[in-house]
Amino acid sequence: MMLPFIATYTFYFMKSKELAVARGLEKLYPQLGLLVEPEDQFSPFDFECDKYIIEVKCRSKVWDPWFIEKIKYNANMEIAELKGKDFIFLTEVNKTVYLYNISKLTRLGRKFEWTTKLLPNSTEFTKEGKIEKLVNFLYVREALLIHL
Repeated sequence: MMLPFIATYTFYFMKSKELAVARGLEKLYPQLGLLVEPEDQFSPFDFECDKYIIEVKCRSKVWDPWFIEKIKYNANMEIAELKGKDFIFLTEVNKTVYLYNISKLTRLGRKFEWTTKLLPNSTEFTKEGKIEKLVNFLYVREALLIHL
């Protein structure tokens, strides 16, 4: 019976870290305005403002390269285009943000070549196992580094 509590606590803790990143970005870049969460709890992005939709990943370790799943890329690029916004994908580690403006990279001709990677089925505790997912690698040298 502890599993639902652990899953709820983990979701809350992860969401609070993402919120801290959003509030840090608002302080550093007041021109963004407020970063608000989407109404749909199953949205493929975490925050939006007038110019951007933003997907936030909080991690405990830096990887080079990071990766983005094709399903996230496709969904968020479509939403960004419909809303007339850019899609930002960022990863935070120890108050350092690795920010990628995916829309801008795409406009500049950055090729997103997809490869299969065996990854956990889900970040939820109730789903176990691994599945193949299509991913593209995002290198640290391509990121805008921000210190919160």
